Amino acid sequence: MKNYLFNSLKLCLAATLTCGTANLVRGDDTEINIEKEGNVLGATKPIPVSLSGFSGEGLAVLKFDLYVQGFSFTTPDAAQFQISGSAAGSVIGTVVDRVSHQTVLSRSYAGASLRREAHFLANDIVKAVNHQEGIGLTKIAFKREVATGHSEIYVSDFDGYNPQAVTRDNTIVAAPCWAPGRMAVYYTSYYPGNPDIFYNSAPLSPSIQA
Repeated sequence: MKNYLFNSLKLCLAATLTCGTANLVRGDDTEINIEKEGNVLGATKPIPVSLSGFSGEGLAVLKFDLYVQGFSFTTPDAAQFQISGSAAGSVIGTVVDRVSHQTVLSRSYAGASLRREAHFLANDIVKAVNHQEGIGLTKIAFKREVATGHSEIYVSDFDGYNPQAVTRDNTIVAAPCWAPGRMAVYYTSYYPGNPDIFYNSAPLSPSIQA
């Protein structure tokens, strides 16, 4: 349900200063292409890991998620952590620390799509190795140009997959911004004939069994 808030002329400046969401323009209905240039950790040395047993979409998700969170890929003999498993039917993953010779993670996942299960595994790997929460299950909000002069707000997985429409205003929309602590998005829309601030509840992804 869309909720009208207040005149955007009073809040546009505040929204611009507090919301750092970039507007991404999509060209199709299946994915957003995100280019990877360098390691996101900058001067921090990536953690060398090896991947074995995974293939297809599951492998692609794991490699993307781990790459943008500070991991690099090498052979098993050169890896600090050896990651093995399978993405056939459901996702299974095991992580072995070659320094301590200990298994730091061993889990299987069920109850969601293969992509979402692979995101869960990537998050658990980040938690087991870096002791930090992973970003594989986070969402992004963006504006999509749907026609000349018209746009809509979408949300998707952080890697651009699973896009879902938040608005169907058939007008100009802009500046999507997450509501703190909620799965809701603030945005500017010309739906009433002038620019005003609205918020919509964002679509949620299914849960998973692990």
